[in-house]
Formats: sequence, C-alpha cells, structure tokens
Amino acid sequence: MASRSTPTGSGSTGGSGASRREAQREELRRQRQEELKRQTTRRNLLIGGASAAGLLAAGGIGYGLFQSSQSRTPEGEVTAPQGIAADQPYYSLGAAPGSGAPVVDVYIDFMCPWCAVFHQTNGADLNALVEEQVAEFRIHTRRFLDQLSTTGDYSTRAANAAAAVYNENPANFLPYLDLLFENQPKEQSAGLDNARLLELAQQAGGSAELQSAIDGRTYWRWIREVVEAEAAERTQGTPAVFINGTQWGAGNEWQQAGAFAAAVRQAAGSGADASDAGGASDAGGASDGGR
Repeated sequence: MASRSTPTGSGSTGGSGASRREAQREELRRQRQEELKRQTTRRNLLIGGASAAGLLAAGGIGYGLFQSSQSRTPEGEVTAPQGIAADQPYYSLGAAPGSGAPVVDVYIDFMCPWCAVFHQTNGADLNALVEEQVAEFRIHTRRFLDQLSTTGDYSTRAANAAAAVYNENPANFLPYLDLLFENQPKEQSAGLDNARLLELAQQAGGSAELQSAIDGRTYWRWIREVVEAEAAERTQGTPAVFINGTQWGAGNEWQQAGAFAAAVRQAAGSGADASDAGGASDAGGASDGGR
C-alpha cells in the first residue's frame, strides 16, 4: 500500500525538497487525525449504551439496508481470487509461504479511517518490504464496517473490487489499495459507487472487464464467509498487525513513521516475534465499529 510521497533525498537541494514534503505530509496527517477525533467523538455519542440495531437506527445508518445487503450475498460456491484457496482468508504477498521469513498479518477495512492513517504512515514501507520479500505479508480485507455505510455494504463492495483486481493481475493489487485509501469515503456515507470503484481499478492498471466481477459480487461470499469469519475470531478492530502470530502496535506504535518497518525487519533479522520488536499486545485494533 505505497504512499505517493517521494522518498527523502540527499544533498542540499534534495534535502530541502524532502523537508518540505515531510512537512506537508505531517500537516496532512495532523489534519486527518483531528478529523478522526471529531468522528470518534460523534460516533461515541451515537453508540452510548444502544444495541447494535439501535445504534444503526439512531445514527441514520439504516439497519434495514445493512440487513438487506446480507440477503444480497450471492448463492453458490465460495469464489476466491486466482491462486487463493477458497478457505484461505488473506492475500499472500512478498516472501513465499514456508520460506522461513516472518509472517506478518495486516487486517484492514476500506471504510476504516484509522486504516487510512496506517496506510499513509506505512504504505511506502509496506510496498518496499513486499518488493524486497523481507516477510510474507498476509493482507486481510475485512468488511466489518459495512454497517457504517448508508448502503450497508461499502466495505464488502470495496473488498470485492480489490479481489477482482487481484484476480486479474496481482501486480495491480497494492496500487489499487493505495487509491482506495486515498479516495476513502467518510463513515455514514454511501461510499464510492461501483462505477467509481471500477474507475480507480483502471487507474491501478485494471481493465474495463472488471466491471463484471464488481457488479456481479463475485467475491462477496469469500469476503464475508471466509475473510471476515477468520478476522472476527482473531481481532477486535482495524487496523491490526500480527508479526509471527503476536499482535504488534496495539498501543498505536504504527502511527510512528518507520516503526512498522523496523519491527518487521527486526523480526526478519533475528527470528524474533513482535514482543521483541515492541508494541505487542493481545488487544484489538484501533477501530471498533461492530461487525
């Protein structure tokens, strides 16, 4: 999930340019975090002590729409993207499975604003680590924030589109994740429509033929019954990171630029787990907006 920022350069001119870019990046991050605080406060006021159904109605989310989206899950066999077993709940990137490299599980939801912060902070590092095959990265695209879109299905639709992109050409998968987070809709909105999801997929290198899988909900069952089912048992929210099976960053260490990459590289260099790299915990992720 590479960010669009340019790596810091060297030399007087490059250093000055890099400093300006870093300042701009920090300002954007500050503004985003302020907006996240406002959203969190507003959502907490809505949550109160209400039940899940009551919360959805009170927040104007439309519980009926959420339930309706459940009924629209296609029937038939579970279909996973190419190269992924029907019961495998993640995409495997970077080092080959079983190679002895660390295993890093990353759980995200495309409606989750904190996942966008994770992406902005660590996207470039993730891309580099995948390219260098430092570890096997298992990307889990959750849909547990469906209920925070007014259509009741945005997280699923975005994850389905990402699956379609991967199925057509895995090389376009991470660039597409970039675009989904860069164009992330606000919670309690309808989210991006299918036409926009397709447009972004084409910007990532996909073809117009992806429309069939996006509109046809080809991977909905895999996302909802396999990916989300495993994630719901393992994590309480998103983003969530596990390094060799131990959760890392539950104290929000992932908000510190370079901390995620350092933890992964330390695990790769020493065979250590996340507890040796800092930030280990059994707690859930940052976003806890119900399943």
